[in-house]
Amino acid sequence: MSKVITVTGEIKSEEMELTLPHEHILVDFIGVDKTGKHRYDSEAVKKVMLPYLLEIRDLDVKTFVDCTPMYLARDVNILRELAKQTGLYILTNTGIYGREPYIPQYAYSSNPDELANQWIKEFNEGIEETNIRPGFIKTAVEAGKFTDIEKKLIEAAAITSKETDLTIATHTCFGEKALQILDVLKDYEVDPQKWIFVHANIEEKIELISQVAERGAWISLDGIGQGQDDNILMILETLLEQDFHSQILLSQDAGCYFVGEENGGDIRSFGFLLTDFLPKLQERGISEEIIHELTYTNPAKAYSI
Repeated sequence: MSKVITVTGEIKSEEMELTLPHEHILVDFIGVDKTGKHRYDSEAVKKVMLPYLLEIRDLDVKTFVDCTPMYLARDVNILRELAKQTGLYILTNTGIYGREPYIPQYAYSSNPDELANQWIKEFNEGIEETNIRPGFIKTAVEAGKFTDIEKKLIEAAAITSKETDLTIATHTCFGEKALQILDVLKDYEVDPQKWIFVHANIEEKIELISQVAERGAWISLDGIGQGQDDNILMILETLLEQDFHSQILLSQDAGCYFVGEENGGDIRSFGFLLTDFLPKLQERGISEEIIHELTYTNPAKAYSI
């Protein structure tokens, strides 16, 4: 039986129901050498973000995937408390965000197995002396050919996924880099269905997005509500025409409380997908069956173990 790991425990994958598969509650972009819980008041974060989560709960959202990785203000205690206050299922992650200045120095001197062992330990024992376990693996890469550290982190993610069956979500943006990642995962015999092409909507060449989909990966169109909806609609309709409906994830990359900005800065609602974008799909003749698959069925498959 497939299951999903949330910050409040394991659930059956079908219990996820309506899901936002790529969002953020709290983020700190100051860099690995300066970030830490001393940088923010956790009670203030919860107070500011609670209404935004209650809003989507009232829009029938059941599950919220928080994609903030370690060293960018991943705070699992805040996530668990907000999950309890709202009744939402919230997922957090393990892994390292492979972009400077968010890569810790030890990652450069560690090998992929050593890094994977740390992430597997979080899966088995919990994060930061809690019993809260990650529900997926979060990584990131830049455009262009692999750097040594990027490849190492993807290899570590592959090893972790093989051991735990956790899905890997990689901030990728570009189709050519996505294909390189899939090559590495193939070398480690990781099923491409265990990998999510995050921010695929940034790729300008639809044919590259289609090539990634053809190899079996998840295509995450997660910039909804950021002024690029017409382009996302074009990509979505193209992928649907190509019969990739069972591999598409829709989200907003919204929120969040930005550490260092007054009262968390400019926070975007998590509700736009539901109040504005999905009605556009209905207007364009996309069936309720497909919309249900995109927002219920696909996230449950993507994050199940």
